[in-house]
Parts: sequence; structure tokens; C-alpha cells
Amino acid sequence: MNSNKLIIFNFISFQILWWACVLSAKPGLGFAVFLLVIIFTLAHLEWVEGWQQALPLIITALIGCLLDQIGYYMGLISFEYPEFWTSYIPLWMIALWLAFACTLNVSMRWLQPKPMLAAILGGIFGPLAYLGSAKLQVIHLPHPTLSLAWVALEWAIAMPLMFWIRRQFSQTILGKPA
Repeated sequence: MNSNKLIIFNFISFQILWWACVLSAKPGLGFAVFLLVIIFTLAHLEWVEGWQQALPLIITALIGCLLDQIGYYMGLISFEYPEFWTSYIPLWMIALWLAFACTLNVSMRWLQPKPMLAAILGGIFGPLAYLGSAKLQVIHLPHPTLSLAWVALEWAIAMPLMFWIRRQFSQTILGKPA
């Protein structure tokens, strides 16, 4: 698959996975969609990025999960359909971060050398995604202004940090630019 087709495929795949993750929250299908995203991620590593990118991909997904977990603990975001463990973000959200991490070196690669733009776009589009999830009634933003400010800050931090990690790993460990 040529690079343009791969970029388009990666972008469309993430959109499909976003919907699968968000819609799986309502009927409590978080585990099923989590497995789907795991399979997608394994295929992504095998056929797109290579297994040497597994660790930075997981690290970047964990950063997103950690930031959401902080917002959850602070009461700034909550989930309408919590999993059987109510102290943590649900599986579908973990799956969503994992799917998002698969875009960083492919369809979103153009943002890697632009940390300020990544922060700005993250600060704008991150909250829009959470608003969309709130409209679908799977996420609750208990303090709308403060909650959205947290999400904007979370994404403004996460985007450049995730790109930096992916780039550093590629340059340091693999000896080539990301």
C-alpha cells in the first residue's frame, strides 16, 4: 500500500474505531471493543509500523489513559456506563487511546515536528471529541467549563508529548527519524 493510501486507511480506521469505542460504552461492550482494538493494534504493528514501535505506542496510549484517569479522579469527567471497576476509566476509553496511538506515526505524522501546532490542535479538537461523546451520553462533563478546560489542557499537553516520545524513540533506539 503506498503511503497516501496508508495515511487515508489509518485515518478512516481510527474514525471507525472511535465510533466503535464510543458506541460500545452504552451496551457495556467495552471488553469486546477492547479486543477489537488490540487485534487492530497488533495488525498495525505487524504490517505498518513494525514491532519495534510497540513500546512507544503503548507508552503514548498510557499517557492518554493516565491523563483521563487524573480527570476522572478529579471529578472533571465521568462515564455514563462504568465498567465493573468504577475506580478507573472504562475499557472502551483505554481502547480509544490505544487506537489513537496508532495514528501518531501514520496519519498524524505531519504534526510530529510541529509541537506548538500539535498543542493548539489538541487543545481544540480534544474537547470537541469529548463534547461529541457527551452528546452521545457516554461521557459526562459534570462541570462543563472546568471539565472542558481540563480536557483542553490534557490534550494540549498530550499531543506534543506523545509526538516527542514517538520521535525520540525512533531517533534514539532505531537510529532513524520518525
